[in-house]
Amino acid sequence: MLCFAYGSNMSTQRLAARIPARFVTTALLPAYRLAFHQRSADGSGKCDIVPASEQAAVYGVIWDVASHHKPALDAYEGLGHAYEETWLTVTDLASSRPFEVQAYVGKMTAHGMRPYAWYKHHVLAGAQEHGLPPAYIRALERIPALDDLDAARHAREMAIHAELKRNV
Repeated sequence: MLCFAYGSNMSTQRLAARIPARFVTTALLPAYRLAFHQRSADGSGKCDIVPASEQAAVYGVIWDVASHHKPALDAYEGLGHAYEETWLTVTDLASSRPFEVQAYVGKMTAHGMRPYAWYKHHVLAGAQEHGLPPAYIRALERIPALDDLDAARHAREMAIHAELKRNV
C-alpha cells in the first residue's frame, strides 16, 4: 500500500523506528496546507493536512508499506482516534506522475498548538533527507516549537537521528 507521509514519518529513521517501509518517491499534494494543529496526547501539536487554496501545496514522501505492517502504523498514528484515513492523489516531483495514496488526516485539531522541538526535528530531517524544495524547508524551519519538559522523551526521539550521524 502506498502511504503519503507529510510529517515526522517523512524521516526514514523515524519511520524505521516504527515499521519497515520502502521509499517510492517524493510528491506534491496540491490545494492543501500543512498545519501543526493536531492535538497530541503529549500536549503538543502534530502535523495535519488541511484543504486550502489552489495555490497551496504540501510536499511529502510516498512509502510502500506491506499490508501486514499497516496495523502497526495505524496504531502509531492513532487511527480512529487521533487521525482518520483518507485516499488522495499526489504528484511525483520527478516525473509528474499521479499516485493514489493513503494518508492520515487529523481529527483532534485545536488552534494555537505547537510541536515539540524533537517532533519538528523529525519533520525537518525528513524534508531535508528527501530534498524537498528549499522554500518549503525554510517555511518548516520558521514553525515555532516548544521544549518538551519530558527530557527522557526528548532524548529518545533525538537519538533516532543521532544514531544515523554516528553511522555515517
